[in-house]
Amino acid sequence: MTNSLFKPGFEHFKIFVNGCLCDKEPWQIVTLTTTSVLAGVSLWGFIFQEESLLSRGKKTAFRLARKIPAIARRIDSELDKINETFEKEVINRNQGNPYITTLPDKGKSHTEIIELVKQYLKFGDYKWEEGYVSGAVYYFNTDLIKLLTDVYTLASYTNPLHPDIFPGVCKMEAEVVRMTANLFHGGPSSCGTMTTGGTESILMACKAYRDYARSEWGIKHPEIILPTTSHPAFDKAGLYFGIRITHTPVDPVHYKADINAMRRAISRNTILLVGSTPNFPYGTMDDIEEIAALGRQYNIPVHVDACLGGFLVIFMEQAGYKLPPFDFSVPGVTSISADTHKYGFAPKGSSVILYSEPKIPTPSVLCDNGLAWRSLRVPDRQWFEGRRDTSQNLKFVGQSFENLVKN
Repeated sequence: MTNSLFKPGFEHFKIFVNGCLCDKEPWQIVTLTTTSVLAGVSLWGFIFQEESLLSRGKKTAFRLARKIPAIARRIDSELDKINETFEKEVINRNQGNPYITTLPDKGKSHTEIIELVKQYLKFGDYKWEEGYVSGAVYYFNTDLIKLLTDVYTLASYTNPLHPDIFPGVCKMEAEVVRMTANLFHGGPSSCGTMTTGGTESILMACKAYRDYARSEWGIKHPEIILPTTSHPAFDKAGLYFGIRITHTPVDPVHYKADINAMRRAISRNTILLVGSTPNFPYGTMDDIEEIAALGRQYNIPVHVDACLGGFLVIFMEQAGYKLPPFDFSVPGVTSISADTHKYGFAPKGSSVILYSEPKIPTPSVLCDNGLAWRSLRVPDRQWFEGRRDTSQNLKFVGQSFENLVKN
């Protein structure tokens, strides 16, 4: 039935093509066919890129406009003014003190270094110690500072990259992650890791979802949908990992995510929906329950960015303030970022990225199939004792590495 419907049309098409090419030589037909295919592929690649055609058109127009001498001079003039203003502000903030730009011929004593640090820390006019800069210093307490200083004094030499050498540090991280997961109502399968700050937590989450979507769904051109009030680290993640970031507007009254706008932005390449509790610009909380419902409807993971006030909002109910659910207690929430170095009172910089289950971050784990970096160990300390010839030591390590690779 279907063949009979299409056969007349196909016959007409065949007659038309044969008529157009009947006076062509074989090499001309091959050339036309090849040129048409290549042109079609190029046009498809030009139109359907990760960056929209409109955005690329704007950038091209701006780039061409900058080549016009009058416009170029105007832009350069404005940039010079901005740079000059920036330099003056930096000099004023540092109270005119000269910069040390070369390594001194003679080293400084312990006392001199401490005094120099104290001098530098006095620069600036903000009363951050009195709590007037909430976006930079979240809590200043002398007893807390002494505790943090004492802890760092004990652990400053440790390296978390070597849990076999410093298992206690690994235990500390595991305890922080598990306590945080429990606070955010994570289940027994919830997991995570500590990072150096909110930006890295967001970067790691975006990379995990990119790799997960590629592994599980075969998505090669991933997109993340988030409100315009979301942290700029998501935009940075888009640039780093080749993810298209789609910003959606917020409610102009309450400055919460516009759910209908997020729904309209969803495509077959959407790998993540994002909400904030709270966001940085206004301190308002997105409706995580609605975003999570949207995620469940379209089978899209949902990340909750609680970097700013995560360690406040989780205690609001205990303090007598009822907040809408926003954590792992909401079905559909698959990851949460929260900064321990803000209202968790930990030193800069530390943060936690949590996942509802291990399958999300697993595809993003780097596995080195070579044996060298997984098995190489520096020779025992006893071997080095009494041997001050550095070249011999390095030669031995090199031979050990070579033998390990061969084996």
